[in-house]
Formats: sequence, C-alpha cells, structure tokens
Amino acid sequence: MGWVTLTLRKRELKQAHAYYQLRDLQISREKRQLARQKQYETASIQNQQEQALMPIKDEYRTSRQSIMDQISDLREQKKQAKESGADSSTDFDGQISDLQMELSNLQLDYTENVDAEKTYYEGELAMIEEEVSDQETQLDMEQVEVESQMEAISQEMQAVSEAVSTEIQNSTIKLA
Repeated sequence: MGWVTLTLRKRELKQAHAYYQLRDLQISREKRQLARQKQYETASIQNQQEQALMPIKDEYRTSRQSIMDQISDLREQKKQAKESGADSSTDFDGQISDLQMELSNLQLDYTENVDAEKTYYEGELAMIEEEVSDQETQLDMEQVEVESQMEAISQEMQAVSEAVSTEIQNSTIKLA
C-alpha cells in the first residue's frame, strides 16, 4: 500500500507544479503589462513636456523676430541717412547695440525657462523609471523563486515516480 500513498503525493506535487507554472505565466504577463504601462506613461510625460515648451518657444520666436525686425529697420535707416548725407544726431549704433543686448538677454531667459521645464519633466521620467524598476525587480525575484520551486517539485516528482515504480515491483506477488 506504500505505492498508493506515493501516488497521492505525486498527484499533490503535480498540482503544486501546475500552480507554480500558472504563477510564472502571470508574472510574465505582469512584466509585459508593466513595460506597456511604462511606455505609455513615458510618452504621456514627453507629450506634456512638449505642450509646456510650446508657449515658451512661441513667445521666444515672436520676441526674437520683433527685435530682429527692429535691428533691421535701424540698419536700413542708418544706411539711408548715410546715402542722403544728412547729418543725423540719431545714435543708430547705440540703439542697435541695445537691441542686440536685449536679444542676448532674451536668449538667456529662453534657455533658462526651457532648462527649468526639461529638468522638471526629466524628474518625472526618472520617478517613473524608478517605480517600474522596483516593480520589475520584485517580479524578477518572485519569478526566480517560482522557478526554483518548480525545479524542486520536478525533482521530487521524479523521485516519487521512481519510488512508486519500485514499490509496485516490490509488492507484486511472485509465484515461484
């Protein structure tokens, strides 16, 4: 009757093995879902960053074009004043220099604003990356544990199968 007990044990091991296979499959699915979620959240953050940068870029382009137009107008006026030979008391070079300084300051402000926005969104992306990495690590650890349990159960099932076979052979009635 020892083989009956061993057969029941083998059945329990098969059930446990099936449970661990299911869990291994679930972990794989969770990993894929996590990767999709990370990709979605990353794309969302990048879109938000582009939306935040758009008004900054538009304002910069508009202001820059305005200053460039003013500089161009002053240069044209300076050229016309020289051609007409009129002695002008207007300081074209000083005004152009002031506008160029204003343009330089505008570029610095633009760079600072863009860098501030990018830094904020890079922080958001880093947080997402860290959260996903932590979850992936946890899933990896659980998967390693599940796989080692499945391996141990497989080895025990093999040993029980051999023991059942031996018990059946030993319990057979031998007619001499």
